[in-house]
Amino acid sequence: MNRKWIAAMMLGVALLTGTQSASADSSVEPVGQSAFLYMNTNEVQLTEDVKAVNMKGGWIGLFDKDGNRKMAMRNIDAAEGGVGFYVREIRVPAETGKRFWEIFATVGAHDKNCGYWMISEENGKWRFELMVEDLIAVGYNPMEWHLLNSELENGQYILKSTVEYMPEGAQFQYERKFLADWQAEVIYSEKTRSFLMRQLPLG
Repeated sequence: MNRKWIAAMMLGVALLTGTQSASADSSVEPVGQSAFLYMNTNEVQLTEDVKAVNMKGGWIGLFDKDGNRKMAMRNIDAAEGGVGFYVREIRVPAETGKRFWEIFATVGAHDKNCGYWMISEENGKWRFELMVEDLIAVGYNPMEWHLLNSELENGQYILKSTVEYMPEGAQFQYERKFLADWQAEVIYSEKTRSFLMRQLPLG
């Protein structure tokens, strides 16, 4: 078990028990709509100098303007086909020189979540800010079937997990319903210059 995993677990315990581990006082905001890479959409220009590339085999990469690969991620299900990637830029108003991108991986006709990453770049240095392990630390279960998305709600940046089910008497897939089973707020600590997550109650 690596240090990042242990740190994520400790952070999750602290947030779930109400212990304040760091100052978390900056908002997180999406920038525009997500780009979707799948099938014939092999690459998307995210900014003037960064593009996302579907590398096939269940991998996605971020490349600079010279074609150099800066980051590469593989879906956690190790699926080699049928994997799509939703990518969008994220803005943290407190950070003016640091850029962020959020990536969701999905697989299959019903978009089962199979990966999550928050990535940053600052002065040519790239790093993972959040991964699935960080979601696990605040209650998310990637081993079960979930849809996973993010949205801005009342000024809070929320990651939300839903499951689909067939209501009683339903016979066709278009009759399926969705039920939220987990959600967490993503916040940014100016003190530590890192993301924190806080599990939120449902309902």
